Parts: sequence; C-alpha cells; structure tokens
Amino acid sequence: MAMVLDAFASYVGHMLAQLAADGVGTMLGVSGEIDKMGDKLRDLKNFLADADRRNITDETVQEWVGQLKRAMYEATDILDLCQLKAMERGSCTTPDAGCFNPLLFCMRNPSHAHEIGTRIKKLNKRLDYIKERSAAFNFVNLGSYEDHISNVHISHHGNPSRETVGDFDRSAIVGDKIEEDTRALVAQIMQMGKDVKNDIMVVAIVGIGGIGKTTLAQKVFNDEAIHGEFSKKIWLSVNQNFSDVDLLRRAIIEAGGDAQPPESAKTSLHETLKNTLIDHKTFLVMDDVWNRRAWDDVLKIPLVNAAASGSRVLVTTRDEGVVRGVKAMWPYHHVDTLVPEDAWSLLKKQICSSEIDEDHINTLKDIGLKIIQKCG
Repeated sequence: MAMVLDAFASYVGHMLAQLAADGVGTMLGVSGEIDKMGDKLRDLKNFLADADRRNITDETVQEWVGQLKRAMYEATDILDLCQLKAMERGSCTTPDAGCFNPLLFCMRNPSHAHEIGTRIKKLNKRLDYIKERSAAFNFVNLGSYEDHISNVHISHHGNPSRETVGDFDRSAIVGDKIEEDTRALVAQIMQMGKDVKNDIMVVAIVGIGGIGKTTLAQKVFNDEAIHGEFSKKIWLSVNQNFSDVDLLRRAIIEAGGDAQPPESAKTSLHETLKNTLIDHKTFLVMDDVWNRRAWDDVLKIPLVNAAASGSRVLVTTRDEGVVRGVKAMWPYHHVDTLVPEDAWSLLKKQICSSEIDEDHINTLKDIGLKIIQKCG
C-alpha cells in the first residue's frame, strides 16, 4: 500500500510540474487542489510503513488503512477518467503531451477541468479526515517505506527513481542461497570470458521489485574474482526516469574519467567514455533497468567500440522483455523470495539493537512470520 502511495505521489508531483510548464496552473483553482492532494499523500505515506506493521494485529488500524485504500482507488479513478477523456479525443494517435499526461489533458479542457476539479476537492476532504484520524494512532514516521522495506527483501515493487550503489551492508546478508547464486553468476561471467573473445556479453538477473536483485548484483560486483579479472568496474543505477546525458556522465566518473559539465552533449560524452575505457577489460553493472534503450542507445556504442575483449555487462531488471531486448545470455538468473527462516533472520537483524535482547525478539517470532507472510 505504501509503495502505491509513493509512486502515486511522485506521479502527482510530475503532473504539477507539467501543469506549471504549460501555463495552466491557475485554471479554476484546480492546480491548488492537486498540490494539496500531493502534499497529503506524501504526509500519509510517511505514516503508512508503521500502519502496515500494526495493521496485522490492530483492527482499528485495519479500518484506517481501508479508508486510505478507498481514497487511493478514488485517486486512481480520477486519473483513469482523464485517460478515457484523452482517448475519446483521439489524442493518443499523436505524440501530444495529453496522451502521456492525462491529467494535463483534462486541465487544458475547461469542461473536464471542472468535473475533475470537483472530484479532487472532494477527495482532499476525505484525505483531511483520514489524516486527522491518524493522529489518534500515534503513528511513528518511519520515513520512506521503500528505504526500510526493500532492505529486508519483502517489497514486491520498487521506487522507479531510487538510486543504488556498488557497495552494500554485509551484515544484512542471510542464508546460503545468495552465496550460491553469487558463485554461479561469477562462474558464468568468468566462463563467458573464456568462451567468447570479441563481443560484449550481457548477463541478467530477473525478479520482482525489492526481492534482492540489487544485493546479489552488489555481491557479484565486489567479488574478488571479478575484481581481479576486470581493470574497470562501473556501477550504474539506471531506473525508469534516467537521462542519457546523466547516465553517460556517471559512467565516465565511475570508470575513473574526468567529470564532464552537465551541459555536455551526448556525442562528446560518448567520445569521453570511449577514451576512458579504451583497451580496458570492463565490467559494467546496470541496476534496475526498465527500458532496453539505456543499453542500446546510450552505453552500448562506447563499450563495444572501446572496451577490451572479454568485457561484460550485468543487468538487473523486473522485466524479461528488457532481458530479451539487450540480448542477455540464456539462462537468465531468476531471484526467488527468501524462505521463511531466512526472512525471519533478516527481519531480526533490522530490528535488534543493543537495547533489545534477541531472546526477547524471538518471543515475537509468530508476529514476525505474519509480517513476512503478509509482505511476501
């Protein structure tokens, strides 16, 4: 639930920016209501991690979460209505902003703006009531749900704008499966280096969001055998909303090249990256790839034209279509959910501290396993 709110609040923020850019921000006072809706959703999101935790045992919290879910359904109904109106006008047959941003389309049409604005105002009143009720529960602000939950591998979806790094918290690793998977992937990468001399080969890790693809890729990235095999190692967090120029600039920096100014042209960045990688056996990790274009249109040419023979790419993604698009080697590596005991061990690591005795935590195992089951 919190993950849906997170994505929806980000979407509303993007729509607000589009409205302002198109000069329709004051139409019928609706943009102010949209702004309020975005603020309320972000505020409620900060409480929802705690609400989800307590939802398992507290019936009054369950009722509150149910009210918030129904409000979210209304919010998505509003967006669906805008999408339908955009389709009725046939705007999706051309690359018009209204096709890709249905809320923007509705705000450009006074008759639609009045109807949508009325529904948004009613929704804001509901969100006000839900927020007022939240005060009675004394929710703890756990911050970004994604930051906390994805770290324990129990989130089914990810934040399309999250950033990852090549290093990781080794104390948060549990179970034998991830060690076996790391060895298998490293062996596959190293064997590929012997079998294929010329082409840049791609290996893929596939799985739903938050299930541990990034952690597995981090372990491979930091493996001693990988470190000894490749003279250049590049970690790139790609995400859904990547910029070609930013991706190239980060690749240059990760590869040890000179930082380029933000206004650099894509062509000059291609050339700089090629010069940085020339004759270097390179290992590139592209984490959280949503679109094959990040490889085909941005990074492939510099690597193919400059990196030394035996260079390799590791892609993590939720979408097998992306894997097929980048022509990754078969078989793809699929990441599965943790077994309950490993998930419980990981959950304990997240909540144990010097003030909390592990024996006391173990008395809460039944509740912990319910949390694990609920979150998948």
